[in-house]
Amino acid sequence: MNLLVMVPTYNEAENIDPFLKALFAALPPEGQVLVVDDNSPDGTAGIAEALRSSYPGRLHLLNRPKKQGLAAAYLAAFAWGLSRDFDVFLEMDADFSHRPEYVPVMAEAIGSYDVVIGSRNIRGGRVEGWSKTRNFISKGGSLYSRLVLGCPIRDLTGGFNMWRKSALEKIGLESIISRGYSFQVEMKYRAFRAGCSIKEIPIIFPDRTAGRSKMSKKIFLEALVKVWKIRWTSGRDTGVDQFVKFALTGGLGTVTNLALFFLAADLAKLPEIPVSIGCFMVAGTQNYLINHLWSFRKYTGKTPPSIRKWALFIGSSSLGLGVNILVMTSLLARVNLPFKFIAQGCGILAGMVINFILSKLVVFRKRSA
Repeated sequence: MNLLVMVPTYNEAENIDPFLKALFAALPPEGQVLVVDDNSPDGTAGIAEALRSSYPGRLHLLNRPKKQGLAAAYLAAFAWGLSRDFDVFLEMDADFSHRPEYVPVMAEAIGSYDVVIGSRNIRGGRVEGWSKTRNFISKGGSLYSRLVLGCPIRDLTGGFNMWRKSALEKIGLESIISRGYSFQVEMKYRAFRAGCSIKEIPIIFPDRTAGRSKMSKKIFLEALVKVWKIRWTSGRDTGVDQFVKFALTGGLGTVTNLALFFLAADLAKLPEIPVSIGCFMVAGTQNYLINHLWSFRKYTGKTPPSIRKWALFIGSSSLGLGVNILVMTSLLARVNLPFKFIAQGCGILAGMVINFILSKLVVFRKRSA
């Protein structure tokens, strides 16, 4: 197996020497290591460089001019290894949270799978030395990502992962958009979406005993937002995605409608009914264009908007408005609600569902091949 272990470092002077010695003791004889250092001010790169003579031809050092983040370090390492025809790649931290003794286990598993994940979140895996709060945040972040992405991988956020070259080719490293904590999430999600065979093996993940963690609340919160961008830029476009986009578009249309009504009816003192009709037409046209270009892009492809489709959309919107009014008035007449806006909310939801169904099945229906 032509294996490259990629170890990104920044201020790991306390760990790098014992870690590399333990790693080489666990590696198969043909395994090689690439340390990617972001110009650590504590001299990490110098320590790694001094060890190269002990492992001739097996320990390599990639010095980068400044700290550019974990994702950039790994992408540079992947590029370095792919240009030298390595077959298998292992991501690994230098702080002993990723134990070298698991490397042979992962190397054996990669013989049958495209991706092998050292998982903290399956039976037999766990973390040690973390507070309950930190453990909850970590598991919650992974669960949140799984739910948003609809991905069955239990440890999406972990960084102890082995990849076949063929898996990286399926993913397309040039398409990766993450540059922070969400990098690991995106890599695994894209592998899942590409149909790669994936195996999670349980690992014990101890907290680091030397050096400082690079994780922060800001990085974690950015990752929670980035998960949605990963979902929407990875080619996924399910009915749920379309409905969410359709609802957001409808909300924007409502804002447009109200703003125009205020300008025309309140400030310009124009008659309310024709103004209301005009606002409906303008907002409806806006919604049609956004839905054509965004919400249902999977179906519309590169076809331009048309007058016929616009008329169909305005008609379905009118029907949705009628359902909205019908549901609202029915609830107000038959149910003793504490607030009238509840009935209006139910009406809006019912009208939106009808409008979405008509838009999906009639206005923007999928074109035949």
